[in-house]
Amino acid sequence: MRRFVQVTKAGKKVLLSACWYLDHLSTGGDWEKSYQCKPTNFGGTPEQVSLLLGGEACMWSEVVNDYNVVQRIFPRAFAPAEKLWSAYDAAEPDLDEVARRLEEHVCRMNAGGIPGQPPTAAGFCL
Repeated sequence: MRRFVQVTKAGKKVLLSACWYLDHLSTGGDWEKSYQCKPTNFGGTPEQVSLLLGGEACMWSEVVNDYNVVQRIFPRAFAPAEKLWSAYDAAEPDLDEVARRLEEHVCRMNAGGIPGQPPTAAGFCL
């Protein structure tokens, strides 16, 4: 995030992706770390923060192929999407409630024939 200070100090607009690389894998609910990213918390002035246009979730291709790319992206991309669609300074979410929403959404995806990996553990759909 140090780079954000330098770039915005120069008056340039920015998009955040540093905390939303979907190819950085860990076990279990790795979406929690990306959900806790605070886009405006990079140490800039209010003027610099105003240059933050939004963000993006990035999926690099060296660890995916046609058989696992969708499962790697979903549901993990839902966490940055919620963060970016919400107010940057919104109250801290109840992560248990977020987990329930993600589980439900993955079930809807699976029911529609779109493969999504369980967001928290083994997961199950009713």
